[in-house]
Amino acid sequence: MKADLVIKNARVVDHDGEFFGGVAVTSGRIVLTGTNDALPDATRTIDAEGRVLMPGVIDPHCHLGVNYPYDEDMRSETAAAASGGVTTVLLYIRNKSGPYVPFYKERRAVGEANSLIDFGFHFGIQREEHIHEIPDIVRETGVRSFKCYFGYEPDNPIGIVPATDGWVYATMRHLKQIPGGVISVHCENTGIASWLKDEMKATGRQDLGVYSESRPAFCEEETIKRMIFLAERTGCPLHLVHTSVGQGPVLAAEARGRGIDVTVETCPHYLTRTCYDPDLDMKAKISPPLRDRTELEGLWRGVLDGSVYSLGTDHVPFVPKKGEDIWKEVPGVVSFPWELSLLLHFGVRQRGLSLSRLVQLNAYHPARRFGLWPKKGSLQAGADADLVLVDLDEERTVHHTGHGHCIYEGWTLKGWPVLTVSRGDVVHENGAVVERHGRGRCVIRPD
Repeated sequence: MKADLVIKNARVVDHDGEFFGGVAVTSGRIVLTGTNDALPDATRTIDAEGRVLMPGVIDPHCHLGVNYPYDEDMRSETAAAASGGVTTVLLYIRNKSGPYVPFYKERRAVGEANSLIDFGFHFGIQREEHIHEIPDIVRETGVRSFKCYFGYEPDNPIGIVPATDGWVYATMRHLKQIPGGVISVHCENTGIASWLKDEMKATGRQDLGVYSESRPAFCEEETIKRMIFLAERTGCPLHLVHTSVGQGPVLAAEARGRGIDVTVETCPHYLTRTCYDPDLDMKAKISPPLRDRTELEGLWRGVLDGSVYSLGTDHVPFVPKKGEDIWKEVPGVVSFPWELSLLLHFGVRQRGLSLSRLVQLNAYHPARRFGLWPKKGSLQAGADADLVLVDLDEERTVHHTGHGHCIYEGWTLKGWPVLTVSRGDVVHENGAVVERHGRGRCVIRPD
């Protein structure tokens, strides 16, 4: 039987190994993964010419519709994601004004009308009522992942409602009872950071480093330990998002040794940038902040030894930053188009990160943690045909023209995606995005 698409002559890399051959795709799904001579004829056959074929990147951490209209972000940013080899994005979204069930239905409908690639949701706990509504939310939306935020004062510039330990504990008790339930926590000690912020403001400094010094690494470490304690107490799976400190993976590994279900995510910016890089100014403000070289190296140890579980960009396209006051500046950068290239350049090429380990970080583990496996994050027969073809030798220079602030402008990276396939459809090829907005599907649905 003739397949719709065959990619052959590829170095095929999955989370557990690699071989030379390719994949066959029919009706949006992988029907065969094997050597070249095992692959069927197809309507379209792509010769990979020895380049690397991997599962499409799953980015489990982004924020869309924060500053720009949600429908606009779902068009522009999912196209940017596709250009970087990303085939599924999971949005951390917040609704301060009301319940999540109608919010989900509206966001899913608008997303599916505009997105180029598949997407899903995590919900932020922003009202006490959200905690009580968790069983209804899970039943009506399928969302099983909820986030609590520390590190934000009530007057923070992006309007996040900070959590209390009571919120976390109550949320954990609900999620422990839900198969696949997981709590994500932004870990920073809010009270200490608030106190130190006043001290740092008194210095009059406006450099990027002063923001990092106002919320030092131990603020994050303390809250990680506290969240692990609560996870152990309740038995709730815990996911530590955008971890910026080298002790994060160490603390999580120790906890897993005691049987606690805790996983660590970090972001490309914490692996490639520091708060003292001379070319960065207050516009590179991120929350949690960029840190120093010691923390960066600690995170790389976690990436290489397996104690960092997954990667996420924390991509958020704010309107142009003002660059006037570090304390009022909005925190966040964009990374969709370069996440994969940054890890290929700084991880695979410079530090010996294996491609299979990269697939674990970028696809397999996010799919497992958030209930998408085996439909997503896999090259096995029956999985969605979400694929990225990578040229390890191609060099390009980062040039950002879209929304949000980029901290990699002018960098030359070696290793780039040259083809992105989402559910069997080519959505990016040779530097051009195929404009088929509205083909993306919400992957988080009611049972």
